[in-house]
Amino acid sequence: MKELDVLLERFIDRQAGRLSEGAWPELEDLLGIEDDRLWEWLQNPATTAAGPYRKLLEDIRRDPA
Repeated sequence: MKELDVLLERFIDRQAGRLSEGAWPELEDLLGIEDDRLWEWLQNPATTAAGPYRKLLEDIRRDPA
């Protein structure tokens, strides 16, 4: 999903330093989620199923363009 790729690539590029220091260890797990489900969670991080990833999803959404 192109939209998802753009959003995640922008986040990873902007957060590369923090990620290399071990921030967001759940990011690797999150990237294993099916694209359709991940896109749904990014649209609504408050959904119950996204619970363990809510903070990270909100960080991705909040990352400045």
